[in-house]
Amino acid sequence: CIWFPFPPMRAVPLNASRTLGMYAAHLRATPAVYLLTVFVALPGLGLALSAVFDASVVAGVFVLFFVLAALGWFVYWWVRMEGCYRVLSKEDRDRVNEQLAKAEADLLGFVNQTSPQKEDVDSVDVIASAI
Repeated sequence: CIWFPFPPMRAVPLNASRTLGMYAAHLRATPAVYLLTVFVALPGLGLALSAVFDASVVAGVFVLFFVLAALGWFVYWWVRMEGCYRVLSKEDRDRVNEQLAKAEADLLGFVNQTSPQKEDVDSVDVIASAI
């Protein structure tokens, strides 16, 4: 995939998935809204826009401009006007991030505790060579 050769670009889908997971953990409707948006609404919008372009190029350009302007306004509202905090408050975000960091630390600690010791690996090699 084009995202993974450059390490800074790897953060884009990872942060997007963390954010989506955070919203899904807080708002039960998030997965359904995501699925309907990504697999029904956006393809339907693309199909409708294609039909408008088939009918009239001028109307298609106008509708495309309107859709891009609406998308730009939404991104501006979400990022600059902090609309994201109206959906999930800063305190809730911080609490979820702390819980995630604690769970990740517990998981990594558990993995490190259960990793095989050198003696165990050596005994497995001896048994495997005997077979």
